[in-house]
Amino acid sequence: MIFMKKSIRMLAQKASCRKWVFSLVDYFSKRFFRVYPLFAVVVVLLWLLPFEEKKRYFLVKERDQFNLFKVLTFDFDHRFFVFWTLPLEIAYYFCLPVFVLGVLSLRRFWWVPLIPLYGWVIHAGWHERRSSHSPLWPHLPTFIAGSMAAVLFVKLDMWIKKTGFEFKRWQTLAVRVIEYAAIALTLSVCFRRNSSPGNPAEPTMFFHWVQKPNSPDEGGFSFISVPVTVIIVIEMLLPSCVAEIFEWNVLRYWGKISFSVYLLHSFVLFSDIFGKEPNMYYERMFWRIGLILLLATASYHLVEYPSQLLSQRVTKALAEQEAKGAGKSTLPSFIYDTKRLFRPQRSTQSA
Repeated sequence: MIFMKKSIRMLAQKASCRKWVFSLVDYFSKRFFRVYPLFAVVVVLLWLLPFEEKKRYFLVKERDQFNLFKVLTFDFDHRFFVFWTLPLEIAYYFCLPVFVLGVLSLRRFWWVPLIPLYGWVIHAGWHERRSSHSPLWPHLPTFIAGSMAAVLFVKLDMWIKKTGFEFKRWQTLAVRVIEYAAIALTLSVCFRRNSSPGNPAEPTMFFHWVQKPNSPDEGGFSFISVPVTVIIVIEMLLPSCVAEIFEWNVLRYWGKISFSVYLLHSFVLFSDIFGKEPNMYYERMFWRIGLILLLATASYHLVEYPSQLLSQRVTKALAEQEAKGAGKSTLPSFIYDTKRLFRPQRSTQSA
């Protein structure tokens, strides 16, 4: 969304190719520092652990299977446990600028490609299987749905501000009916386990009314990308109590440390805390939540936050270099200044 707004501004300013190059380098550097440093730290830590711990925490099956270089470079056969999502995310980072610039280049006909794309996303959601440890293509409709939602929000928000449009009562009611139907559909799909190959999907309250599942052998993840993006766009344009719930400070904090939670939760869930004693279910649950919170908080402040500050330094260095014109490129001096390296930059916004 930030990249799209910046692209709209640069297109209006008729920015030079050089400025576009610096903007794209800044875009990729922000996303690299957002995900890769913590991933690399976890990979190295896992590499140092004995095989039994690798098998327990990240499901490494064979003793000689863990190759540090191949894991760090996203080799397909070395994407253990939750590592499989990062290559997909990073690969789509390269697709997103093409999608955004392609939509913006159509100017007032920006909405035209969204019609067949939504048809493709819905068809893929109903008829194609998506599961863990798959390549990008089966999951591409999910990424595209999120990007189209961002385009819709930016364009509709600009139109509302430009025209001074205000929702009437019947319009608000109609929007809420659509939103709450999307929420009901999402909840009915989410609150069941993912079906596995050979086992039929568990019935849901609404989803099977819309489309019956494929053959029982299909399995895979549920299709929720469209209803979720509908909810997000509506709440950003016309906030309600739903937005207030997600703006609760506790949920916002968990969102801030969510990447650390995602990568590190297995070190708590697969540990021997309380074992599997059924009489200690609630004790085990609250202890796990608390330990995951502490572990993710430490990871955020030790790895993620310094990485974001470094990203801000890179952004500032790129801006200074771009402002100098086509002069001789030199290595930014901040790299050598360790005292300034992790100092926050208040004037720079991080994606």
